Amino acid sequence: MLEERKPALAALAAIALAALAILPFSGCGGGGSEKEIVFGVSAAITGPAPLEGERTKQAITMAVEEINQKGGVLGKPLKPLIEDDQNTANVAVNAVNKLISQNVVALLGPHRSGNASAVQQIVAKNKVSYMTGGTSPKLVTFNNPYLFRIRASDQLVAKIAAKYAVEELKAKKVGVFYNNDEYGTGAKGVIEEYLKSINIPVVSEGHNLGDKDMTGQIAKMKNEKIDCLISWSHVPETAVVVRQLKELNLKVPVIGGPTHTNQEFLGLVDAPAIEGHYSVTDFAADNPEPRIQDFVKRVKSKYDIVPEIYVAAYYDGVYALADAIKRANSTDREAVRKALSETKGLQGVMSTLSANDKNELVHEAVIVNIKNKVPQLVKIVKE
Repeated sequence: MLEERKPALAALAAIALAALAILPFSGCGGGGSEKEIVFGVSAAITGPAPLEGERTKQAITMAVEEINQKGGVLGKPLKPLIEDDQNTANVAVNAVNKLISQNVVALLGPHRSGNASAVQQIVAKNKVSYMTGGTSPKLVTFNNPYLFRIRASDQLVAKIAAKYAVEELKAKKVGVFYNNDEYGTGAKGVIEEYLKSINIPVVSEGHNLGDKDMTGQIAKMKNEKIDCLISWSHVPETAVVVRQLKELNLKVPVIGGPTHTNQEFLGLVDAPAIEGHYSVTDFAADNPEPRIQDFVKRVKSKYDIVPEIYVAAYYDGVYALADAIKRANSTDREAVRKALSETKGLQGVMSTLSANDKNELVHEAVIVNIKNKVPQLVKIVKE
């Protein structure tokens, strides 16, 4: 009789152990153990643009090392847990669920707007703050108190591009080339709204992720006689766009989104294809401000790379999180969320971080001109 009961007893014991294992991760607490403060990172280590994830990882690693060398936060070292989200929404959901189950105090990433949207209900339900570099204007429409943006919204950046086309480049008819995902359509909407408000004709043409032939769209813009083109897409598709613009001899000024300053993108194109192009972006490595040049020097020394968007944004993200934990004097998730929402005047390398009522921390962008594949600062535009 006792032998017959052993399997049932073993099963009950296993269930009890499993229940005990998840107890530390329940509720609204967070932050790891008594010895360290743990936060999660959802980054695109693999996928269509793996350098985005690699730069994110490098930035976070560098910031954590610096903070820990100075004694950490609340006397404890920071520890990032990194999950590969492959730049796809379903994998990002799995990555975020896994990180949340490990009792992280907060999350950095996922990055792209579509991925940030895909996980927003999960973080709200679990009451975990997350900081994203997604720039779509749609993100603020969720009214999610746990969503924080650590780059300027395309509500600002895309409008700057449209204004520059008209006011500085004297465009009379503008073409908009955009990706059909949330990132591209969000910027397209902002650009069209502004140009139509000042009676500037717009010719908009979209493409999909992974498209390798944009000649039809370019031919249409050429036939429509546009005199300036604004391009808003991701690395692989933008590389196709600029190559085929050159091949089809569409000779008009080009203003790109932040992708035009991405080192992965610059590595995929020849200098003549983008010579003289403009970009409205987040960070210019040739900004002469001493704090920027000190940061550039340190990144070059550590990784032998020139820092760009992902390095600057997620480096600042770590410091913003550390600042919030310190001000909250706690790793409680709700206390950290509140402190993040009260961030004011925190000096970063990309911007001075201050949270508005939409939890947006960055309120400026830079315009650069590309010379021999090097983005050169033209001007800084603040909200």
